[in-house]
Amino acid sequence: MAAVPRSSLVTRSTDNPAALFRSPRRITVTLAHHTYEQLQQRCDREGRSLSNLAAFLLEVGLQEASEGVRIALTAPAAAARH
Repeated sequence: MAAVPRSSLVTRSTDNPAALFRSPRRITVTLAHHTYEQLQQRCDREGRSLSNLAAFLLEVGLQEASEGVRIALTAPAAAARH
Protein backbone atom coordinates (compact mmCIF):
# COMPACT_ATOMS: atom_id res chain seq x y z
CA MET A 1 0.00 0.00 0.00
CA ALA A 2 1.45 3.38 -1.01
CA ALA A 3 1.80 6.06 1.60
CA VAL A 4 -0.60 8.96 1.20
CA PRO A 5 0.98 12.37 1.68
CA ARG A 6 -0.21 14.01 4.89
CA SER A 7 -1.18 17.17 3.01
CA SER A 8 -3.84 15.23 1.09
CA LEU A 9 -5.37 13.94 4.33
CA VAL A 10 -5.79 17.34 5.98
CA THR A 11 -8.49 19.68 4.78
CA ARG A 12 -8.07 23.21 5.99
CA SER A 13 -10.76 25.88 5.83
CA THR A 14 -8.29 28.01 3.85
CA ASP A 15 -8.44 25.43 1.05
CA ASN A 16 -11.92 26.77 0.30
CA PRO A 17 -11.92 30.59 0.12
CA ALA A 18 -15.71 30.70 0.53
CA ALA A 19 -15.38 28.98 3.90
CA LEU A 20 -13.46 31.96 5.25
CA PHE A 21 -16.54 34.12 4.86
CA ARG A 22 -18.80 31.66 6.63
CA SER A 23 -16.95 31.38 9.90
CA PRO A 24 -15.49 34.38 11.73
CA ARG A 25 -11.84 34.14 12.77
CA ARG A 26 -10.33 35.37 16.00
CA ILE A 27 -7.06 37.27 16.16
CA THR A 28 -5.02 38.85 18.90
CA VAL A 29 -3.45 42.27 18.53
CA THR A 30 -1.30 44.40 20.79
CA LEU A 31 -2.13 48.09 20.89
CA ALA A 32 -0.42 51.10 22.34
CA HIS A 33 -2.18 52.28 25.49
CA HIS A 34 -3.27 55.53 23.83
CA THR A 35 -4.80 53.63 20.88
CA TYR A 36 -6.65 51.32 23.24
CA GLU A 37 -8.02 54.30 25.19
CA GLN A 38 -9.23 55.95 21.97
CA LEU A 39 -10.96 52.75 20.88
CA GLN A 40 -12.58 52.32 24.28
CA GLN A 41 -13.86 55.90 24.29
CA ARG A 42 -15.38 55.41 20.83
CA CYS A 43 -16.96 52.14 21.97
CA ASP A 44 -18.55 53.94 24.89
CA ARG A 45 -19.89 56.71 22.63
CA GLU A 46 -21.27 54.27 20.05
CA GLY A 47 -22.50 51.59 22.45
CA ARG A 48 -20.43 48.86 20.77
CA SER A 49 -18.09 46.21 22.05
CA LEU A 50 -14.37 46.67 21.54
CA SER A 51 -14.26 43.54 19.41
CA ASN A 52 -17.12 44.73 17.20
CA LEU A 53 -15.57 48.18 16.68
CA ALA A 54 -12.11 46.76 15.93
CA ALA A 55 -13.56 44.33 13.37
CA PHE A 56 -15.58 47.13 11.76
CA LEU A 57 -12.56 49.47 11.54
CA LEU A 58 -10.39 46.72 10.04
CA GLU A 59 -13.03 45.88 7.45
CA VAL A 60 -13.50 49.55 6.48
CA GLY A 61 -9.74 50.10 6.30
CA LEU A 62 -9.23 47.06 4.09
CA GLN A 63 -12.11 48.03 1.84
CA GLU A 64 -10.79 51.58 1.46
CA ALA A 65 -7.30 50.28 0.73
CA SER A 66 -8.59 47.91 -1.94
CA GLU A 67 -10.56 50.76 -3.53
CA GLY A 68 -7.46 52.93 -3.62
CA VAL A 69 -8.68 55.35 -0.98
CA ARG A 70 -5.72 57.08 0.62
CA ILE A 71 -5.64 56.70 4.39
CA ALA A 72 -3.85 59.41 6.35
CA LEU A 73 -1.18 57.87 8.56
CA THR A 74 -0.78 60.96 10.71
CA ALA A 75 -3.32 63.12 12.47
CA PRO A 76 -4.16 66.31 10.54
CA ALA A 77 -2.85 68.52 13.37
CA ALA A 78 0.47 66.67 13.41
CA ALA A 79 0.77 66.88 9.63
CA ALA A 80 0.16 70.64 9.68
CA ARG A 81 3.10 71.15 12.06
CA HIS A 82 5.59 69.56 9.59
